[in-house]
Amino acid sequence: MFVVMSDSHYDREVIKSIKEKYQNTASHIFHCGDSELLSSDEIWNGITVVAGNCDYDDGYPEYVLKEVEGKKVLITHGHLFYVGLGLEHYSYFAEEKEADIALFGHIHRPVVQKINNIVYVNPGSVAQPRGEYDIKMYAVIEIGEGQYNISYHNLQHEPIPELQFKL
Repeated sequence: MFVVMSDSHYDREVIKSIKEKYQNTASHIFHCGDSELLSSDEIWNGITVVAGNCDYDDGYPEYVLKEVEGKKVLITHGHLFYVGLGLEHYSYFAEEKEADIALFGHIHRPVVQKINNIVYVNPGSVAQPRGEYDIKMYAVIEIGEGQYNISYHNLQHEPIPELQFKL
């Protein structure tokens, strides 16, 4: 099980809360960018984080490819791949990197989609939600026998019933 958050926009406390909740149980924690914190902040110990379009500290990478639980997980913010217009550009990159799971942020909305056997997940925003769900949220991904369970949670760490997916 691993945890994905994004778009915290200066809210260090929300990152801390999620980290404290999962640091001893999750195999990994990801942040998809736009934290607006320094890349040297100690909060990032144990968290893989990438640069967002609002992160001006050049210490963040644009993307990371990391093996987690036997799967290749690609993480980027998404702005460089125009994810606000769809996943076409990002899907080419994810296929090139041979990813199993591709994480992204930027649009502040939950997305779960499978394209050419790659699972794409946007965890929404822990600070500034947009779109249909006006809920500050993050995602938990569990890898089971031949399937992925993607569960969105609010900041009280409760599952959001209408945002539970099995792929």
